Amino acid sequence: MDVGKYSREVQLLIGEIQKNRGRVPQKVLEACDQLEEIGTGLNDDALIGYAAFSRGETYYLLNDANNFYAQMIACLGPMEHEQEWGYLAVANNMLGIVSLNRGNAPFALDYYIKAIGICEEYSLPDIEWMIHLNLGSLYLNIEEYQKSINHTEIAYRYIMDHKNTDGYVQNLTAALLGMGRAYIKLEMESQVFQTEKQLKSECMPFLNDMEKVVIYCFFARTCQFIGEEEARNYWIEKVNESLYSGLPILDVFDDFYDYLEMLLNTEKYDDFFKAYDILDELTKRTTIKNLEKKLLTLKIRYFRRVGQIEEYKLSSVLYFELSEYMERENRLMVSNMIVMRNSYMELTQINKRVAQENTYLQKRSETDPLTGMYNRLKLNEYSEKAFEKAKVNRTAIAVEILDIDYFKQYNDNYGHQAGDDCIKFIASALIEMAKDENVFTARYGGDEFVIIYEGMDMDKIQELATNLRDKIYEKNYEHMFSLSDSRVTISQGACYGTPSGDDSMFTYLQKADEMLYEVKKESRNNFKISEF
Repeated sequence: MDVGKYSREVQLLIGEIQKNRGRVPQKVLEACDQLEEIGTGLNDDALIGYAAFSRGETYYLLNDANNFYAQMIACLGPMEHEQEWGYLAVANNMLGIVSLNRGNAPFALDYYIKAIGICEEYSLPDIEWMIHLNLGSLYLNIEEYQKSINHTEIAYRYIMDHKNTDGYVQNLTAALLGMGRAYIKLEMESQVFQTEKQLKSECMPFLNDMEKVVIYCFFARTCQFIGEEEARNYWIEKVNESLYSGLPILDVFDDFYDYLEMLLNTEKYDDFFKAYDILDELTKRTTIKNLEKKLLTLKIRYFRRVGQIEEYKLSSVLYFELSEYMERENRLMVSNMIVMRNSYMELTQINKRVAQENTYLQKRSETDPLTGMYNRLKLNEYSEKAFEKAKVNRTAIAVEILDIDYFKQYNDNYGHQAGDDCIKFIASALIEMAKDENVFTARYGGDEFVIIYEGMDMDKIQELATNLRDKIYEKNYEHMFSLSDSRVTISQGACYGTPSGDDSMFTYLQKADEMLYEVKKESRNNFKISEF
């Protein structure tokens, strides 16, 4: 939104909203009311949409789900009309979060796919990673743990590549906790340990007490997972000391639910009710009956376990009443979804994608729009199967990550269009290389590409990687701003091994990335491979 074109009064109101966002909700809401009144008088959808979006965001932080939902739905039409794609993507993403909390995964997925469609169409990677993080939560909820890890790893990779971004530590914490929860469910012990170590070294020192409490919950579950009761009890006590009624429950409900379930299963009943009472109070504020119902299932399990029959019966009646309420709530969600779809008639391409993908949790697009290569999601799907096949057959696999040397200098000096052409030039060589049935190639993002070699020895991989580098070099594609050559060159790092146990694409890619970093550090175009 171009704030500069508006009057001083409008600029001050927008400044008031931005200054108080997440800090003084009442001032934000008052400024939004004034802004919407001005926007209505001017028939200006940008101001109307921004006011509704900012209200919705504020109600989200206040755990007020009903008002949030109404305001976010209201902002969609005006934002679409004004082509404010960033706000539109974020609004759909947040609607997905609340829909999932309301117990409606298909609606949540619908919103997430719309949000990702917008991000892909209008190149919004700074928003897209957040949606992948939330898709990770969705798959966790339906117990598709490997798919959850795949999506969360996309977010993790983006976060690690943007360490100077505001909120980096909080974002990293969310991604690590998401992967950690899935690792525990899959009993991937080494990955659980690595996640715990990273949270302690890279996140804990930089978080406030409120932000740490979710990590304490995870640490308690980690200790229970490995059978360290004394350490588990230490972290439980830390949770008890840090819990308070100001938690943003919509963002942390699933983390606390897993924690409460662990307390119940280990018969830590006093600690269970200390946390339960606070979570129950926060959940009731949201008016999301699905969350109340999920919490209530834990209490019902407790009453049945300890033989409190009357309390068990009363809670079961309440459970039934909440189920009836949810039926009415879901009918309202359907009505809102219809309104939302009608306001999206101009987004035909995105709606078409949703219609085509509305099968089992919706099939995702597999190709990168710029190069025609496979994209990261296809890479995740393919690698999962490739690693499983390699483990079963005990065959070798290698993962290579490569990038264009001094691509930023290329882009800055030749321009973005020329930069896109350069990426397509590299992609064409990789597409040709992938005609070998044992070679898979994909664009990973920006100027980075990934190659998977299956069933080959290191000499063959070295030969293919060298041939690729030489082929690109011999094309003599001009790069006068490179610090190492006068033509476009690439650097390559790879990891080779025979997978077993918890080995995954993620672990191999990390090692390949280390090799690429070493090549870059040596300041020469090269290929380096490490055995896993």
